[in-house]
Amino acid sequence: MTKSITHLFAEATAKLEDAIAISVDGQRRDNPLELQCALASHLRMALAAMDGIVSQIKQRLGEPHD
Repeated sequence: MTKSITHLFAEATAKLEDAIAISVDGQRRDNPLELQCALASHLRMALAAMDGIVSQIKQRLGEPHD
C-alpha cells in the first residue's frame, strides 16, 4: 500500500517536531558531551528521514529527483 501525499506531509510534520525537540534538548547548558553527541546523531537521523519523505512526496507529485 502506498502512502497518500497528505499522509507523507503528516509524517514530515511529525519528523520536524521530533527534530525541534532534539534541538531544544541540545540547547541545555548542562548536557554532558556524550548526550550532546547522541542528540547530534538523532538530529542527523531525523533530517535524513525528512529527506526521504520529501523525495517520496516529490515522486508522488511527478517531479524529478534532485
